[in-house]
Amino acid sequence: MLVSVFVCTVVQLNSYSVEGRGVFGAAIHDAKIFLTQCECNWISIFNAVEPFNFVDRITVDGMTNPSDLLALDRCLYIPDDMNPQVRRHHVGRISSSDHCIWKIPLSNLKPEKMLTSLGKWWPWALSRTSDGSKIIITTTSDKAYFWCPDTNDPDMVRLPSDVHNPQHIIELSCGSYLLCHDPLSGSCLKKVCRLILNDDEMHFMESPSAMDHLERPEHLAELPDGRILVADYYNNRLLVMARDLKSHEVLLRPKKGGKKRPCRIAYDSCKSLLLVAFHHSAGLYLLNDEFIRALT
Repeated sequence: MLVSVFVCTVVQLNSYSVEGRGVFGAAIHDAKIFLTQCECNWISIFNAVEPFNFVDRITVDGMTNPSDLLALDRCLYIPDDMNPQVRRHHVGRISSSDHCIWKIPLSNLKPEKMLTSLGKWWPWALSRTSDGSKIIITTTSDKAYFWCPDTNDPDMVRLPSDVHNPQHIIELSCGSYLLCHDPLSGSCLKKVCRLILNDDEMHFMESPSAMDHLERPEHLAELPDGRILVADYYNNRLLVMARDLKSHEVLLRPKKGGKKRPCRIAYDSCKSLLLVAFHHSAGLYLLNDEFIRALT
């Protein structure tokens, strides 16, 4: 399968299908694909190389509602927000457990429940800082956390008051940050905003303006040249946005029909591999040599 983008192609290597609820976490590490699913207590593992087969399943006793997945320093990290609205909608009951981040070392696969002391704090999505020393935790509130798992001491950061329903925050190589969110109706805010960090608060870098071509961006990743991958969920496509956020191209647009909306992305810059999580499946793609040359 070939998908045109700019003057090059993206090659689909494989599609990983899962049963049950939608895929809400995707990571690539050590030639393996790791996937988590909404309201499931397991992690599915597949090979990221031929024959692309299923490898194993890690069961995490007590995990309730995983919403993202990050691989860092040979560990998997999973936010578990145990969202009472989600629980009520799907199963008619509310979890009383504290929200947490699960840490799972790949050396022994023994899950550790972390950051439970924060109580109900609604962790939703994860990214790593540009130096790899901390994890940025996006919550569904007006707060984000910069967390070093080794010290287990998170620093709370407050988001601008105009931000509504934050989905994902990433740090860019230039030192600023990007946030995707779902602004209130009538708001002039971009759905992808550039922010700077000042002490324990984030502020907009430029005057916000509308970005009509995005429906509901849910996940972000930076490419080597500074362009931004955006999972545009309701428009059923993956975009590449310019560094200034003023233009974009469609990188992937899955065929219409079925539950194919992209919600999570992971990019392995060393091997030029792109992993995209859809409902009930994930796609592994190779950004070919022409694309990589275009990035330099």
